[in-house]
Amino acid sequence: MTTSRHYQMDRQERERVIKEVIGYGKVVKVVFFEGKQGEEMHEITSTGIINIYNVKKGRLITKKIARPGQIRRYYEKGKAPRFLIEKAIDNTVKNSYNNL
Repeated sequence: MTTSRHYQMDRQERERVIKEVIGYGKVVKVVFFEGKQGEEMHEITSTGIINIYNVKKGRLITKKIARPGQIRRYYEKGKAPRFLIEKAIDNTVKNSYNNL
């Protein structure tokens, strides 16, 4: 997988925590958006990670350790899976991993 320079240079600690502590998980939802640099694909994983890709360039832009509100925005109102919300709470509210 090709990654953006931003991710390579600025997100090493985040990647380490995802790899060693949180885990990559399995993709549970994929959503496409029109972003600043063209179409983006957002993958939401079972461990509360959001992988964001630039579709045209075929490149990983970044990974986010999602907050509960971010997870909810990917789903229709009230339809976000409870396990995913709870995982986001563990990752962010309890452990502050989203600050990496």
